[in-house]
Amino acid sequence: MGVSRPFGIVMLAASTVCVPGCGGGQAGLAEVGDDRVEIEPFQVYLEEASGQPWQGVSARVASKLLDQYLERQVLIEAAGQREIFTNRELTKLGPGEMTWLLPQLCGPPPEPSTEDVEREVELRLVEPLPAQAHVRQILVDSLEQAENARQRLAEGDDFVTVSRELSRAPNAMDGGELGTIFEGSLPEEVDHVVFSLASGEISDPVQGQSGYHIFQVLEMIPAGPPDRSEAESSVRMELTEQGAREHTRRCIEDLVSEVGVEVKPSNLWFAYDGRYGEGRVDG
Repeated sequence: MGVSRPFGIVMLAASTVCVPGCGGGQAGLAEVGDDRVEIEPFQVYLEEASGQPWQGVSARVASKLLDQYLERQVLIEAAGQREIFTNRELTKLGPGEMTWLLPQLCGPPPEPSTEDVEREVELRLVEPLPAQAHVRQILVDSLEQAENARQRLAEGDDFVTVSRELSRAPNAMDGGELGTIFEGSLPEEVDHVVFSLASGEISDPVQGQSGYHIFQVLEMIPAGPPDRSEAESSVRMELTEQGAREHTRRCIEDLVSEVGVEVKPSNLWFAYDGRYGEGRVDG
């Protein structure tokens, strides 16, 4: 009994020792507004976002994920200050609900102007598009297998059926569907064969880096200027997405300045090199 007591005291004392990042004690990893951001919830977030134990996440990845985590806390803090509520507690909001908060806090992203869309469309109409082919394929290991598949197709077997039975390509069950491909985007030996076919034609076996291919061109679109309506639709979508990203960036920057963020590097277990590393960021 004389030995067990001091041993127990030593173990109790050891259990209270905590290095940065252990998740205990009073130290937080940052302050958002007047609230302290605790270490342990971030470690859970780090594991969920990275797919590995928090101790093994590199400093670069951990820094990036800490920035994302802090921005989430900024949204929550700003929503609380402005009394924007949902049917759930703010701290338990999921990704979709967090996205919902952005326009509530900063308004909706702007739509691209007619002038901007028209200007970009005109630029695209000046440069002709290369030829395009809507293609599907069968991929096998040997020339013998490829010739067998080509013979079946020549005898009238359905391309999708042969693909599902013989092809080892990841898209075999979809009939080998590759979608629409621009000329020049495939390896040279394959590109030459595909773009020598007419709509509806099937190639002879072609050796590629991963095996032997048989291609079918469903539609061949010759090189030329893009269709104006398609170009306008594509431009409008791209400008809308670009505007939304820029709107989100400005929204978060404004909210960070409004709420205030300060990282505590001495309380972290990794060398932080994120965007909030120069002291407190606020207005």
